[in-house]
Amino acid sequence: MKIKEVLRIFEKLGMEIREGRDTLAFFKLKGKVILWTKVPHGRGDVRGKLSYFIRQQLRLNEKQFMELQDCLIWRDQYIEILKNKGIL
Repeated sequence: MKIKEVLRIFEKLGMEIREGRDTLAFFKLKGKVILWTKVPHGRGDVRGKLSYFIRQQLRLNEKQFMELQDCLIWRDQYIEILKNKGIL
């Protein structure tokens, strides 16, 4: 997985992006931060287990994360997933 793809996922979910030591992404609903994750600056591939940690921080299983990458899940569907998991 490329860092560019992760940033596209953040954009697709409407996450607030803040630049710092890393790129931080905050998922907000009604002005409240529900969850957050981060990705390093740069180009190329996400290394090591970072894609696993991003998936965990987004509270998605492997299938849902792949569907998110393939543009089958958007913000509204993601909110439903979080509601079904009791996070919202």
